[in-house]
Amino acid sequence: MKEKVSIIVPIFNDDKQLKRCILSIVNQDYTNIEIILVDDGSTDNSKSIIEYFSQKDNRIVPIYNKNSGVSSARNSGLDVATGEYITFVDADDYVDKNYISYFLQIIHDQQVSIAMNLTMYTWKNQDTLKEKSFSVSSDKAVEFIYSGKVNVAVWNKMYKRSVIEKQRFNNEIWYGEGMLYNIECLQEINKVAIGINRVYHQTFNPNSAMRHFNLKSNYCGIASLWLQRAKIKNMTREINEQWIYHQYSYNKSIIDGIVRTNQIKANKQALRECIANLRKNILIPMRYEGRLKRKILWLLYFFLPITMAKIEAKRFDQMVIKSLQNKELSRTEKS
Repeated sequence: MKEKVSIIVPIFNDDKQLKRCILSIVNQDYTNIEIILVDDGSTDNSKSIIEYFSQKDNRIVPIYNKNSGVSSARNSGLDVATGEYITFVDADDYVDKNYISYFLQIIHDQQVSIAMNLTMYTWKNQDTLKEKSFSVSSDKAVEFIYSGKVNVAVWNKMYKRSVIEKQRFNNEIWYGEGMLYNIECLQEINKVAIGINRVYHQTFNPNSAMRHFNLKSNYCGIASLWLQRAKIKNMTREINEQWIYHQYSYNKSIIDGIVRTNQIKANKQALRECIANLRKNILIPMRYEGRLKRKILWLLYFFLPITMAKIEAKRFDQMVIKSLQNKELSRTEKS
């Protein structure tokens, strides 16, 4: 494997995690890489960190933009990328030493242009797997994304540049933008490689914008879903059902977010609508959800949506506490 790989990292006020992210990329066991660091108008020390590493490693391509959002930042990276393959890493995450070589290997093994991964490291899942990759049709990969089997984001994936040459992120979509991009890319191919070794570390950051609830952002995500639907060339029955289920699940996400962030009074109408949608379409999760535990959860939300959302909020708080404790433990062990 001699192909050059471009790694695009969109950055906005990520100075606390950025050094770790860059080091994990610089130290890849596959060295023919181009590291495109796109600063989206950061106001913290991110720019100085980018400048420091770009002076030490000539494989790093720094880009400094005015703040325009993650879609615009990734597009800036795509515009200058010269690698035969493209991959994305979020600035608050990091990757294993074999991140690039692993994805290239499964792309070659399965003879495909795009590779996606079923798994990643998270704060609650640090065990590793040693299994072989496999391939599925692009239609099946779309199903995997809507069902949650494959993460909707663009990280933890690799794309052949010649296949996605014309694809760009929608600058009007800031929530669900990665999902839209993936659906569009999958329309250009017939087969996808699926890896199941964990090589990507998704960091649980309670201060991240993705962890905070914003009703407008959730509505943007729903708008993204409708844009995706219009892009799908082969709307099979399975894809349609998973798309419906994914859209339906947004109601629960919005209820959880409103309750967790104490925005009930400010969003009474949205809360009522989402509860009505859950109760009106309860047969959807009963039909599409395979796990009994999940079906029971949906039924509990049907009868007691606010109570269940409060329970979910407590679980979220516990996740935050555990995440902070793990960070403190790690910091203590290093010292």
